[in-house]
Amino acid sequence: MFRRIVPPFKPFDAALWTRRFGETFSVLGATALEERERWPLWLPVALGIGIAIYFALPIEPALGCAGIVALAAVACVFGVSGSEHAALRALLSLLAATSLGFAIAKIRTEIVSAPALSGRIGPIGLDGRVEQSELHGKGIRIVLGDLRSRKLSASELPERVRISVRAETPWPQPGSWVRVTAVLSPPPPPASSGAYDFARAAHYMRLGGVGYAYGRPTPIGQAAEPSMRDGVSLFVEALRARMTARIHSILPGSTGGIASALITGNRSAISDDDEQALRDAGLAHVLAIAGLHMALVGLGSVPN
Repeated sequence: MFRRIVPPFKPFDAALWTRRFGETFSVLGATALEERERWPLWLPVALGIGIAIYFALPIEPALGCAGIVALAAVACVFGVSGSEHAALRALLSLLAATSLGFAIAKIRTEIVSAPALSGRIGPIGLDGRVEQSELHGKGIRIVLGDLRSRKLSASELPERVRISVRAETPWPQPGSWVRVTAVLSPPPPPASSGAYDFARAAHYMRLGGVGYAYGRPTPIGQAAEPSMRDGVSLFVEALRARMTARIHSILPGSTGGIASALITGNRSAISDDDEQALRDAGLAHVLAIAGLHMALVGLGSVPN
């Protein structure tokens, strides 16, 4: 028979654990003091933590909550300027950045808030200004803004809608006006718990509806002048569309899709097989750092 060996009972030594915790914190404090020159690099991390806290909340906080948190950030800033203790200044700085991140996330959510559809509608005729256009499967996908409809009032119309056109259709240039008959639905929620939340992303893009069109969009005359801000955005989108079209004219298929993803950020023409191959090779993140980031890397690698 096996004899069970019971280890002798050792009483909890509070003094020993207190000494160990004290030594650990002393080492951490000494290390932090040696890294004092790098303390400001933790401020963006704290800012991101504040934003993450906002999105992790199970309920939507009131706007007044953002104001209170912003005041707390200001109080921490004054505390930093009035304190002579290095560790306390560092702690208050991190708290100020975290509070500021939370407040910024809430205020940004309120600023971009726009009307959205509550249910499926259509077929319905829409007139709108093309703000974005890109390849999508065998057709195109366009984002329309400044919408007008004979069936819906201005208060019932979303700020922007994204419509898939299944027929082979020439790319409408950003800034042009089109008339389309479409079926629209609210942005869909996540397919499962923890999955990509398109509805949340659509909120920040001011997309109040998504759907598909019957037939091709019909070009129409300009119904309204864009604002200065919209004009700048449309100019950038038109330039991006022309660059993407130029790339695809020289490099057709998925090859051009990868090239345009790296240069203009348009990933719509990449085939499913190539995208899966990039994931399998661990290179899918390259597509996420496209455009400006790749240009900065290229400029930084140019020899003097």
